[in-house]
Amino acid sequence: MKIGLVTIGQSPRTDVTLAMKEMLGPEVELIEKGALDDLTKGEIEKFAPAARDYLLVTRLKDGTSVKVAKRCIFPRIQKCVEELEEMNVDLTLLLCTGEFSNIKARKLLITPDKLISNIVWTILTHGKLGVVVPEKEQIPTLRRKWKNRKVPIVMTAANPYGELKALEEAATFLARENVDLIILDCIGFDLKAKELFVRLTGKPVILPQALIAWILKELVSI
Repeated sequence: MKIGLVTIGQSPRTDVTLAMKEMLGPEVELIEKGALDDLTKGEIEKFAPAARDYLLVTRLKDGTSVKVAKRCIFPRIQKCVEELEEMNVDLTLLLCTGEFSNIKARKLLITPDKLISNIVWTILTHGKLGVVVPEKEQIPTLRRKWKNRKVPIVMTAANPYGELKALEEAATFLARENVDLIILDCIGFDLKAKELFVRLTGKPVILPQALIAWILKELVSI
């Protein structure tokens, strides 16, 4: 089986795919494409978000992070999906937890956003939710995304591609807030980040990387 992976940054996303390959096994082929592939940093700077843009944070091939506007890269994401389908992938996964409801696909397409939020709200019907996003500028937009009349939301920021100290500070903040469940709302958060949040908060943590990998494993078990 062939699975197409679309990153909003540059491929390969070894920070995500190494663990995914191990879980899925050698019989599954992962084919990656990135919305920013083959672009220079100067060209990527043109996609920088303006004041009211939907801001996204992603990873470049060299491991550094970059901020881009959703409106600027959406056409390139759509093109990646189409190119992967032309390569006869069986399904495509978007490696981003941002809101992408308008991507067109002829085959199965997994967009983690709704999938993850539905799981969170199925688990947490009362209590307090802690949400970790990459950048502070994203909090106003993503607060609207996570808003729930029954459950209070506590949000903080820590770049998954940045320094460990920021993750520790975010975890300490959520521990003080005594949240009941934590969602690391970016595909860039890895198992080490989850373990840090579990250790410093003592609370259950949902890691999108792991969740999506388990879903893929179910889909390829035919």
